[in-house]
Amino acid sequence: MMGIALSWVSVKGLAPDEILSRLELAQTDEERSYPFEGIVAHPLPHQAFLVAARGSGHRILGADSMARLSGGCQAVSCDIEEHIGYAACALWRDGRQVWAVTYDSEDDPENVAYKGEVPPRLHELLATVEAMDSEHFEGHFHMDIPLMLAKEYGGFRHDDDDAMFDAIPFAALKDLRGKTSWWKALWR
Repeated sequence: MMGIALSWVSVKGLAPDEILSRLELAQTDEERSYPFEGIVAHPLPHQAFLVAARGSGHRILGADSMARLSGGCQAVSCDIEEHIGYAACALWRDGRQVWAVTYDSEDDPENVAYKGEVPPRLHELLATVEAMDSEHFEGHFHMDIPLMLAKEYGGFRHDDDDAMFDAIPFAALKDLRGKTSWWKALWR
């Protein structure tokens, strides 16, 4: 099964330089096109800003990172691993997680897990979800639900076809945290 693995956050109410600072990232002079390697940034509509990393489970999605990032603003996180049928999104505001929605085909292929003060939209999506064996491809499936909520609250979906978005290249970022050797990590 082919697919993308991607971690991303979208932030509203914070300047891009402050977003990168809170995530311990820095601008470079390089540009990337999608699909990209490494970690990148991209402006989004409605004064939102996207930071995305190739691969699932990147450190930018961690609870400490999201709490720091969402202080005084709103941030949406999204984690996708299409190869195994996994998608998760969460809304963070003022340093705390408001809600989280997860689909994991390995845990339960016919259900979506959620916690927190979920939006009413989640229940609308759950009521109209197609069964896994459905041939109605215009509908949505369980894995689509976290991705749809991420798009509605964060302004981005990795598999959207948007010529205006695609016309602007991603800005390559540098991780200021550097790489910690497994040996150093062991002694911490």
